[in-house]
Amino acid sequence: MRGGGPKQAIMKLNFTLTPEPKPDVRNQIIDPLIAFNEAQVGRQRNSKEFALVVRAETGEFLGGLLGSTHWNHFFVSAIFVDESNRGEGIGHELMQRAEALALKQGCERIFLDTFDFQAPGFYEKLGFKVFGTLPDYPIGHQRFYLVKQIRTRATG
Repeated sequence: MRGGGPKQAIMKLNFTLTPEPKPDVRNQIIDPLIAFNEAQVGRQRNSKEFALVVRAETGEFLGGLLGSTHWNHFFVSAIFVDESNRGEGIGHELMQRAEALALKQGCERIFLDTFDFQAPGFYEKLGFKVFGTLPDYPIGHQRFYLVKQIRTRATG
């Protein structure tokens, strides 16, 4: 029996590992999952990806932020500031702009993750709260999951 449903004839299953799957393989997995999720909560996924890039006047790359909206949340998947430009407010400005973008997109919260050797204190100073930790990831370190409420849902 598979999947907790009614008894089925035993079928031989074939599992295939696909390193670095192409979009068609990813879509075979993601598309029906999205359809299931939308059947549960509606089609208000509001899924969009964004990149904020910072360059000097010379065009030199100084840093950037990758993020995406999903339902009523904004996820910061990556933020980087060149080491020689850290402490100059670039990271703070990137996060402020991400928050403004999240608000414009109708998001209520921003969430992200960081490691203990990266910048958990930076995010906490910006109003983020740790809601989870993963110890020994990588070994000897911790991964933190943080969230910040940026808007309260209006109730009618």
